[in-house]
Amino acid sequence: MASVNLQYVTKETTTNLKRNFFITIAAVLVVIVSMYLVGAVFVASFAVDRALTLQTKKVEVAVFLKRDVTQEERDQIQRDLVAMPEVASVVYESKQQAYETFRKLFRDEPDIVENTTPEALPESFRVKLKDPNQFAVVRDRLEGRAGIDQIQDERKFLSRLLAVVRDVRLLGIAIVVLLIVAAGVLIATTIRMALFARRREIAIMKLVGATNWFIRIPFMLEGVVQGMVGAVLAIALLVATRPLYTNLLKSFKFLNLTVTYGEIIQNSAWVL
Repeated sequence: MASVNLQYVTKETTTNLKRNFFITIAAVLVVIVSMYLVGAVFVASFAVDRALTLQTKKVEVAVFLKRDVTQEERDQIQRDLVAMPEVASVVYESKQQAYETFRKLFRDEPDIVENTTPEALPESFRVKLKDPNQFAVVRDRLEGRAGIDQIQDERKFLSRLLAVVRDVRLLGIAIVVLLIVAAGVLIATTIRMALFARRREIAIMKLVGATNWFIRIPFMLEGVVQGMVGAVLAIALLVATRPLYTNLLKSFKFLNLTVTYGEIIQNSAWVL
């Protein structure tokens, strides 16, 4: 009996899929697009979260020196920084070193580089703290000191960046949810059309004692098959288009965003 039921369910599911071929294709395509975007959002979020975590660990306090700072003032500032218990490391950056860093950051903007000279950039101390939250303590000790022009905390930039990422992510999730709902509605419509087309057969089956579940299962499996096929193809498409969005992620050079094939599969497999 079980084998007969299984054979019947398989046959009916296949028949329904073939009978509504074009609607089935449309449903699968909507699932592919929806799941692809869902996977893309999660893969991008994974890459951004990892990059921001690494970037947070590398956050430094930049102590910019005045143009007329003396050697004595420079040395005293460095000694005081090294002596602070909150400080993990101190690196001096000369005008020339600052210029080399500037050139790397703006290597795709030759006009900006050509119009900038080492003398236009300030000397600085790059200070890494044991605990980035101790910035205020270090700043209060340094503010007003002779030779210091400005003290910057890179966390402010990261905070603004995190806010932008959060807003973009919420927008992406909202769009994805709408697409998933659309896919669900289309699959449900396909099932309803199949039920309507075979309403007489269903009525006869009920008359001879078929249970509701016996009648429903083939139609439910039709939706499951459409969803599974769409999800598998969406993951395959994500893997196939990795070079495309990897290049897109690389445009955010300051974050060094990367993602491997394994990470793509790992972060998108849940759609199954």
